[in-house]
Amino acid sequence: MKPEISVITTVINCEKYIEESIKSIASQTFENFEHIIIDDGSTDGTAEILYRLAEKDNRIKFVELGENLGRIKSLNIALERSEGKFIAIQDADDISLPERFEKQLSYFNENPDCVLLGSDIYVVDQDLNVISQPVRPEKDMELRFNLLFKCTLANPSIMYKRDILEKNNIRFEDDFPYAEDFRIFTHIIKHGNVNNLKERLVLYRNHISNSSNSNVKIIIEDSAKVVVDNFREFGIDLNIQDAARIRRLISSKSYEDKHLFKDMRLIFRIIKSFQEKHSNKGNKEVVKTLKKMLKWPGKKNTMINPKFSLFQISILNYYIKQTKLLKQNS
Repeated sequence: MKPEISVITTVINCEKYIEESIKSIASQTFENFEHIIIDDGSTDGTAEILYRLAEKDNRIKFVELGENLGRIKSLNIALERSEGKFIAIQDADDISLPERFEKQLSYFNENPDCVLLGSDIYVVDQDLNVISQPVRPEKDMELRFNLLFKCTLANPSIMYKRDILEKNNIRFEDDFPYAEDFRIFTHIIKHGNVNNLKERLVLYRNHISNSSNSNVKIIIEDSAKVVVDNFREFGIDLNIQDAARIRRLISSKSYEDKHLFKDMRLIFRIIKSFQEKHSNKGNKEVVKTLKKMLKWPGKKNTMINPKFSLFQISILNYYIKQTKLLKQNS
């Protein structure tokens, strides 16, 4: 019998956490899966741990590469070896709670238009103490809008339909080694709905040695490249610097005063283009973004700078219109 789910994990030098992570998959209430684990050239005791675990559980398909080929090649090797109807991501230092697969499969069965599904997560420290409980959008259009700017889904919680990748020749891309999840999501959602379960099904370890903390600069650049391509699909040309600034602005991390008007105009343009493409359906994330935009220039710019004051009136009118649409559709 073929597995229903192919779980893929790539690992390098993670002996401290790997056994706990793999056992969290072995303990799932849904049991018909294969777990494909690619060791990308570990030099610590990771491989020995994985050989031992694979001997005890025949669902584990362990591949030791013997050299470091990089995460992208490792992920694609795992995909090529997979047989399941669904692909689930499991990172080497994270923990999936026991009912994760059961609940995600149930959602797919009840929502056949869904091709990509995440869940909310607990962010924990290295000792599993909860640091935060981020809230992510749930609905297709809300997630689709946010994915124009950022990887709004938690990659360790992801499950998607394997046939979407096969039919459309979708794979992880070498040009996006540190935003591979963001990039592949933007391809997958062209072929169906994206949703997020409002249940916390994964413990995501946030520690100093994990990839997202040790490669921040490259992640920012790779993510900006994804945004450039996202905007291009709406006929809007950006460069990498524009995209990086817009991402910071959308995340309310920082803004550059000399570029603020230009960046706000670009964001406003993409919002209107997105809403027109999707028949101006009420969208909570669009309304939230418009509300933030009304505050970005501050009182000084709005009061003394005519271009800002006129632009803010346009945003306010559009915000009122979108708020009404949201109420009508809720």
